[in-house]
Amino acid sequence: MLDGLRDWVPDILFFGIPSLAGAVLFIWRDGALRRRGVTVRAQCVNQARNKDGAVALQLRYEADGAQYTITTQHYRFPPTGIGQAVEIIYDPVHPWYGQMTSELGRGIVPWFVGGIASILLVLAGISCL
Repeated sequence: MLDGLRDWVPDILFFGIPSLAGAVLFIWRDGALRRRGVTVRAQCVNQARNKDGAVALQLRYEADGAQYTITTQHYRFPPTGIGQAVEIIYDPVHPWYGQMTSELGRGIVPWFVGGIASILLVLAGISCL
């Protein structure tokens, strides 16, 4: 039944294993922020523009008396400007890891990618039996 899939096993392994590993990493990191994250105000200290004109923000915040700086994803229309404040959430176990609260999202995409990769890897394994 899955004999036609046997020819695709190397491709499935090549793309499926890193996709599954990446999805697990994103699920784990976002889960840690959701479970134990601390929300604080961060100040935008710099902006960096890429070749397409999108802007990444550098945000500075304080956690346990230490200063940390994070860089956001790139925005076509940045949500804040230099000198303005924005809410971020950081992991108190690893205070250097934080995200803007608006970037956290619902976390559906890693579950979707991980689910598809898992199904394809299982089917590839069954086809080799």
